Amino acid sequence: MGSRATETSQAIRQLPKLKSLLKKYRQLKTMQSGLLQLSELASSVTDMDAFYCALKPVIKTLFATDSFHIALLNPSDELQLAYGQNLGEVASHQSVDLSNWRKSLTGIVLLSQKMAHYSARKIMQLAEADEIFLSDPACIDWLGVPLKRGEQVVGVIALQSFDVKLSFAKSDSEILVLIAEQLMKAIDRVRNRELLESKISQRTVKLTEANQQLQRESAERQLAVKAHQVLLNISELTAKSQAIDKFYQALHHEVTKLLPAENFYIALLSDDKSELEFPYYCDEKLAQPETHALSDGLSEMTIKAGKPILLRDSMVYTLEAQGDVTQCAFTKHYPEHELPRAWLAAPLTDHGEVFGVIAIQHYQDENAYQTKDLELMRFVSHHIAIEILRQKVQLQALQSHEALEKIINKRTQELQATNLNLRMQIEERRKAEARLYHEAHHDALTQLPNRAMFSDRLTYAMRHLKRHPNHRFAVLFIDLDRFKMINDTLGHHAGDQFLIEISHRLRDCVRDNDILARLGGDEFVVLLDSLQSPDDIEEIASRIITSIAQPFELDGHTLYSNASIGIAQSRITYKDANEILRDADAAMYQAKSLGRGRYVFFDDSMREKIIASMTLEQELRQAIKSKQFELHYQKISDLTSTKTLGFEVLLRWQHPTKGLLTPSEFLFMAEETGMILDIETWVIEEVCLQLKLWKKSKEYENAYIGVNLSGRHLIQANQLTKLMGLISVNTVEPERLILEFNESAFARHTELALKGLRKLKEFGVKLALDDYGVGLSSFNFLHNYPFEFIKLDRSFIRTLNNNDKNLSLVKALHELGTKFGYRLVAEGIESEAMLQKLQTVGCEFGQGYHISRPAKIVQAKSISNVVAMHRA
Repeated sequence: MGSRATETSQAIRQLPKLKSLLKKYRQLKTMQSGLLQLSELASSVTDMDAFYCALKPVIKTLFATDSFHIALLNPSDELQLAYGQNLGEVASHQSVDLSNWRKSLTGIVLLSQKMAHYSARKIMQLAEADEIFLSDPACIDWLGVPLKRGEQVVGVIALQSFDVKLSFAKSDSEILVLIAEQLMKAIDRVRNRELLESKISQRTVKLTEANQQLQRESAERQLAVKAHQVLLNISELTAKSQAIDKFYQALHHEVTKLLPAENFYIALLSDDKSELEFPYYCDEKLAQPETHALSDGLSEMTIKAGKPILLRDSMVYTLEAQGDVTQCAFTKHYPEHELPRAWLAAPLTDHGEVFGVIAIQHYQDENAYQTKDLELMRFVSHHIAIEILRQKVQLQALQSHEALEKIINKRTQELQATNLNLRMQIEERRKAEARLYHEAHHDALTQLPNRAMFSDRLTYAMRHLKRHPNHRFAVLFIDLDRFKMINDTLGHHAGDQFLIEISHRLRDCVRDNDILARLGGDEFVVLLDSLQSPDDIEEIASRIITSIAQPFELDGHTLYSNASIGIAQSRITYKDANEILRDADAAMYQAKSLGRGRYVFFDDSMREKIIASMTLEQELRQAIKSKQFELHYQKISDLTSTKTLGFEVLLRWQHPTKGLLTPSEFLFMAEETGMILDIETWVIEEVCLQLKLWKKSKEYENAYIGVNLSGRHLIQANQLTKLMGLISVNTVEPERLILEFNESAFARHTELALKGLRKLKEFGVKLALDDYGVGLSSFNFLHNYPFEFIKLDRSFIRTLNNNDKNLSLVKALHELGTKFGYRLVAEGIESEAMLQKLQTVGCEFGQGYHISRPAKIVQAKSISNVVAMHRA
């Protein structure tokens, strides 16, 4: 009994110790369980937020506090709060401020790389020493441990106590170190997993992009293959014999393989482009429209643009020629119930000209068509346009064929009964065709080959020459003399008979294998083929000249003519028929200039003359533009009193390289080209200016100036009016102008020229007939024409030295002058003896070297001597 009491007493005494041991055991078990739980969590964690949430109960279990925070270095080596627990529950201001982390308890642990344990008193001392900023004044105890990856510190985990009864022991530091190790494992595991997932994600993105690119390329390739097959099917449609409606349905079917085209139509312009018709129209909402005049609809918008158009979202997208897509707002007033959600169209064109539209539309899906479909639509419309045109041509050909078949069948039935009549008609048609061919290749008057047929034969001969260089031929260009005179005098009928007789004579002169043709008018050409020697050419040319020179009997008249012939021989250098005809023509003009009635062979010097003529024409135009002309004046004197009547103005050209040229060297070119009118305009202006200057000179204030003018002023329409207007503008004394015309001005248009002279007379100028005594020198000019002066030509005056008969003629002309109202002026007086002879027969006025040489007028410096003359 006593021993039992003793044991009980000892047990009672050991009970507190046992309770203490039990409490420690339970704490160790709890700590072991928490650390084991934390280790398992660190080994399996995949997300740091989940880890932090799981860490919170473990911390609370191990340390009897749930106020802690974790701070980590960022890539810029700045400390940032990664997680904080219950930092704001004690007071709103109690939180971890890491904006200046180097002066914080957390920063001290990071920089020292050591564990730190601070009481409230120690914290206040650090704050007072300005080693930290005090952000948590209510903190009773603080424990921090660095987070290490190997030897490198990457962060800090810290515990805070806000309870005066709770302070951290050494064991808490050891436990927190273990927690820091598990925390780093979790952080590294999550970061490695995130890095791996990032790489996987990047690789996945690349693979996805590559896959999408392959899918796009595959889709594009499939679309291209499909489009190619569709276009091939479209091109094969016209090869099938089918009605036009079936053809359009087949087109519609093929388009639906490429785009949503349940609503599809084709609109075509009428031939005059004023109306729009719809040969095919398939639409779920609207019936097929009737043909109507062009309006302001969607189809007309595409026709006007001439480019593919997409309409959606109230925007119009247009595909430009270079491939760019432009957009603008859709502003047309269009019925809302008829406007589709998406509308895609392209013009149908033929050589750039729009003749219709194809369009597809969708009433439900506004994204049914994309801008990329514009290019596809343009591509498809181009091929559809080709096939529609081809189908149209085939249809027209088929209709024409069917119509022709009907006509042929009907005609065959009719002609079976009248076969004989058909044969007669065929024969008549053959004759008509032969006649038409003959008329197309022969001259209607002479029945000779015409220019077209001659050019064909000449071209053939030139081709033959290129294959056979030894082959020789020649072209004779024949021009007849006096043909125009015969036409004008005896009439066109006599002229036609004359040409027919000429053609007969020429036929007799050429060989059977030669080609004789009439080019027109009185121009004939001969192609002498297969020549053996140049003597053959001369023999035929001489024969032609001799034959043409024989007299012609026409309508009771005996007529004479001559032929001027230009000959061009074959050369391998000739490029075409025009070149050899040109050279033969040039040689013919040379023959005419040498005296007519002869033949001349072409040589290169003639071409040089032509080039020289062209050069002269160009230089003459430049001379007019640059005013390279000057005027020389020759006195016209009274032969009795020697007083000066006036002057004749003589034109000179101060050529830049050739020096001073007289009219005989260039005036013919001015006449041929019509530049004479520009030159004479300048002369009139200069002469009128000189008359104004002479008003200041007593010696010449009443002097006349004679100007020799072209007959164009009298016979060309409106030219006479321009001449009188020019004189009116430049002078108020037209009576001091003597306008001189020679006989050539009246030879062809006598009545027209006479009317012109009378108008000039009424206008107030004086008129003179120049160069009388050469040519026809008709007396008709003396009494019917209003000339005040008759100027005897210098060649006629020169004959007075040895011919007294002409002297009598001068006397007679003088006596007629008193009757008809004109006065004689003798040109070319070169001696005293000639002057005296003219005085004896009553010639009143004269000019020439004996009286005064032509001189250029220069203006003197003083007004008193306004005119000075020097010889040029």
